This record gives sequence, C-alpha cells and structure tokens, in this order.
Amino acid sequence: MKKWVPVAIFALTLLLSIALSPWWNPWTYSLSALGSASNSLGGVLFDGGVALTGFSISHLNLKNFAQVVMILAILSLLVGAINIDFGIYHYVVSVLLFIMIYVYVLLHGTPLAYAGTLGSVSLWISHWYLGLPPGVAIPELSAIALAFYFLMKDST
Repeated sequence: MKKWVPVAIFALTLLLSIALSPWWNPWTYSLSALGSASNSLGGVLFDGGVALTGFSISHLNLKNFAQVVMILAILSLLVGAINIDFGIYHYVVSVLLFIMIYVYVLLHGTPLAYAGTLGSVSLWISHWYLGLPPGVAIPELSAIALAFYFLMKDST
C-alpha cells in the first residue's frame, strides 16, 4: 500500500466529518466528539475513517517497528469501533492509542522524535493543568501528526 494512503483516509474523513458538524471546533472539543452517534453521518464518517485508517496502517510495508505499528493499527480500529458513546471503554482505548503513538515515536531515538514528543505532551499537560486548550482536539492532532510523520518516514 502507498505510504500516503492512511494519511489521506484520515484527513479526508476528518475534514468531511467536520464539514458535516457545524457545532464542532478544535479548540473546545475532542476529535472523538465527531464520532458520536448523535452526529449521524458525520459520526459514521469519522468513526469509519479512524477504523479504515487503522486498517490501512496495518498494510504498510515498514522498515522499522512493525510490531508496534500493528498495535497502533489495532488500537485505531478499536477507537473507530468503540466510539465516544461507549464512555470509559472509548477513553481507555483512546489513551492506549496515544500512549502507543508516543512509544512508537520515541523508539526512533532521534532529536526530532524527542522534541516532537515533548511538544505534543506539553500540549496535553497544558490542557490538563491550565485548561488550555479547553478541548483535547489540538493535543490529539499534534500526536497524530507526529505519528503520521514517522509512519511516512518508516514506510517504503
């Protein structure tokens, strides 16, 4: 599979879901809020896109860390299948996904991996302790962008 396919799937379905969700904004909400069943077509697009992204990640031809990336793919599939309406179950798989993203990135052992993780984790800390941003979509997007960067780099 082409290495850009997972990024394209995620970006396209995210943007379509946002377009169908005029109430949503990245400053106030989580990405998962887009996947609520109450968001009808936008929710289906978002959850389906997350699951399809996970499926496509599992089919990448990777030079490094294939086992860790397979765990990322499975967790992404689970986040898409166990949407925000499942409460604590969704929270658990989402937290595991973001932890595994940072594990995957840090395994690269490069200054960019360390700096990117530090910057992304700083956004989470700012959210938790300062309430900035009030929603978690921005920290989530920073982690996802970091993961996609290294996935593209590791794919042949």
